[in-house]
Amino acid sequence: MAGSPRVVILAAGLGTRMRSTLPKVLHPLGGRPLIDHVIDLAASVSSEPPVVVVNPAQPDVAQAIAGRGQAVEQAEAYGTGDALRSVPAAQRSDGALLVLSADVPLVLPDTLRRLLETHQAEHPAATMLTFVPDAPAGLGRVVRDRDGKVVRVVEEADLAGAEAPAEANAGVYVFEASRLWPALERLSAANAQGEYYLTDAIEILGDVATVPAQDPEEALGINDRTQLAQAEAVVRRRTLERLMRSGVTVEDPATTYVDVTVEIGADTVIRPLTHIRGSSRIGRFCEIGPGARLRGVRAADHVVVGASELDECELGEAVEIGAYCRVRPNTTLAPGVQLGTHAEVKNSTVGAGTRINHFACVLDSQVGRDVNIGAGTVTCNFDGATKHRTWIGDGVFVGTNSTLVAPLRLGDGCYVAAGSVVTEDVPPGALAVGRSRQRNVEGWVERRKAAAQ
Repeated sequence: MAGSPRVVILAAGLGTRMRSTLPKVLHPLGGRPLIDHVIDLAASVSSEPPVVVVNPAQPDVAQAIAGRGQAVEQAEAYGTGDALRSVPAAQRSDGALLVLSADVPLVLPDTLRRLLETHQAEHPAATMLTFVPDAPAGLGRVVRDRDGKVVRVVEEADLAGAEAPAEANAGVYVFEASRLWPALERLSAANAQGEYYLTDAIEILGDVATVPAQDPEEALGINDRTQLAQAEAVVRRRTLERLMRSGVTVEDPATTYVDVTVEIGADTVIRPLTHIRGSSRIGRFCEIGPGARLRGVRAADHVVVGASELDECELGEAVEIGAYCRVRPNTTLAPGVQLGTHAEVKNSTVGAGTRINHFACVLDSQVGRDVNIGAGTVTCNFDGATKHRTWIGDGVFVGTNSTLVAPLRLGDGCYVAAGSVVTEDVPPGALAVGRSRQRNVEGWVERRKAAAQ
């Protein structure tokens, strides 16, 4: 992007109101850390990686942005103005400088573009994003003179009983860098917080343009978990609206939760009470839910998933999963696989057309094509010290309530009789019967009754 602005992201706040050991800017929003949303926002208008001002007491933040931004430490937490002064001289270039706050993640790219266009057209010392909030408590207010010119920004703690203006500061700015850096050296900490406010640079610079946010929700700053929940609701709504505009049916947006990182193909239906998280990729013509929970699932077209939990697995075309199943990580279900109800599969590859029926548990297994695994079957993978695999060939029929003790190989086309405990390999085409012979004791019930009397 030729002529794109330099970007600085302020991310050095301790976020004490979050009451968390996790740095505020790493708290998840729509399935991604707050800081990631703001870095994406910077990338929408600038081709250069942003400079991110971080707190040395929070090394996890610098690690989280590695490869996407350049971390600069603010040695002491002396406010937003001091944070921007922490940018080294070697990284202070002239031209437009876009300043974003890591805890204001909902600004839309179109709004940033309007901010930059206004700055380029009017050539002020600074252009700032403003909004009129429904609940202005805790926000810095924009003070204008009689002619409507911005005079200063006053933090709420410094209003000193004066009538507060309705217009508030969103904490997003474009500065003319050559005028900003000298102004920062004139900041004073003579205020209620004893900090160097970046907002004080507005009064020092004097020549300020403003751009209103398209919606007050864009300027929502996240300082505590209540505001985080408010932002989550906005991100969720935006995500579902994006999916619906792309051809996905969301039957009940109020009860559907989809991370921003999820991709879903057209003509797929997402039923109520469904959660789709992480890096999930869902194909076309699928039906997910109601009550499904998917995380990191890669599903091809025409997949059906009922009220089941799937985690870091891959589903081939036309896979059908019933209710109350659990598919755990490192599992691949080939096209046409069917899971009944209350079935579990973990760390296994299941061949095309195989049926894993009710109350079955397939663990650490390699299952072939067109296999029938009867209800109640378990592949016993753990001997108390080591986990072992089970290999099941193509066309195998495993009868109901069978126990397959690994390590074990079932050859192609073999049968396992219902109720068998199989501890030895079964050759192809053989019948394995691993149960004791039935014995009927005639008259036993009457004799028992007589003994009880």
